[in-house]
Amino acid sequence: MILSFRPSHIFRCLALTLLTITLVGCSEDKTPWQLHTEQGTTLMEQGKFPEAEQELNAALELAKQLEGQDPRLTQSITNLAILHNAKGEPEQAETLLKEAVAIHEKGPNPQSAELAASLSNLGALYVTQQKFDQAQASFERALTVREQALGPDDPGVIRDLENLAALFVRQSQYAKAEPYLKRVLDSRERTTGPEAPELVEPLNNLTLLHRAQEQYDQAEVLLLRALAIKEKQIGPTNPHLLGSLNNLALLYSTARQFSQATPVLERMLTITEEGFGNEHPRVAITLNQLGEIYRLQDQPEKAIPLIQRAIAIIEKAEGPQHSSLTGPLNNLALLYVTTEQYEKAEPLFQRTITLTEQTIGQDHFRVERALRNYTALLRKMGRTEDAVTQETRANAIHEKNNPPVTSSPG
Repeated sequence: MILSFRPSHIFRCLALTLLTITLVGCSEDKTPWQLHTEQGTTLMEQGKFPEAEQELNAALELAKQLEGQDPRLTQSITNLAILHNAKGEPEQAETLLKEAVAIHEKGPNPQSAELAASLSNLGALYVTQQKFDQAQASFERALTVREQALGPDDPGVIRDLENLAALFVRQSQYAKAEPYLKRVLDSRERTTGPEAPELVEPLNNLTLLHRAQEQYDQAEVLLLRALAIKEKQIGPTNPHLLGSLNNLALLYSTARQFSQATPVLERMLTITEEGFGNEHPRVAITLNQLGEIYRLQDQPEKAIPLIQRAIAIIEKAEGPQHSSLTGPLNNLALLYVTTEQYEKAEPLFQRTITLTEQTIGQDHFRVERALRNYTALLRKMGRTEDAVTQETRANAIHEKNNPPVTSSPG
């Protein structure tokens, strides 16, 4: 099935706020600290870690000589933490970030936004180490401190809420993520209004969360609201609507509401053709999706010409060996099996297997899936010996990708 839901792909909009560098500005000539810092960060971005470390250590030594609670000290410590994290040395990075947190805690304003920033950085580092309990504690404390210092609608508070939501999503704890995403949406509504474009992202994130929990009715309400906001902003035929429409079609498909997905995909096809031309590869993608939806509704007479057209577009635009052909070729073969046109289905399955092996490897699970489809066809054709051969190949791939779990000696 082309329109499929894969939990590992959700929440593309959400991202942990990883370590960031903010340089202290100066309207006059740059200080030695700034020069070392800028040179160090540039070298780090270029992957020249030893040279970067030398510069950033020089900046740190200068910062230590400054009087009072100068922000350049914690900034220098944070920059070195970034470097060690980039070098694959998370333990050293953790030690430095804890030092930055301790400096803020001992300062004249221990509950500052700067402390929250260091706590967020520390939480992000814990995520990369899969220390999720420690990450949660750091993010929660950052949220409390920043909200007290800056108020509930500050952009930094929103990032903290998104960090916590993303942390729980990463652990598939969707119910725990939900209140944080709702707070993000509530904040955006307060600050921008109920129909502002800024609401689209939090609405989409909540949609994905409900879809992951198979709460399709709630997801539909949120997604339709996000779509309405975008339509009001850019019009009903703008190609920038395609992402939202595709999300809606995917939602209906995941919920097996194929009759509701059909008009959405038909609308996508019209917008894509008008926006990109009738033979653009984007058109082929939508044709294949629409054809697959018709196949799932047992309407092969509508599905076959759509997928045939998709294949023709891809072959003309990308060539006959392109990896994007594997899906449409497989779908067309399945349609021919459904309509008992076995002689037409066989070369398509064979071509699907060959292309899949060439483009993503002979042991990929998609090769196994194509082999099993071909096996089923061969059995229908009464070619049992050939079917066993293909099934044996499929089983070998499966065993290689799913080795048996052996128990440890007690």
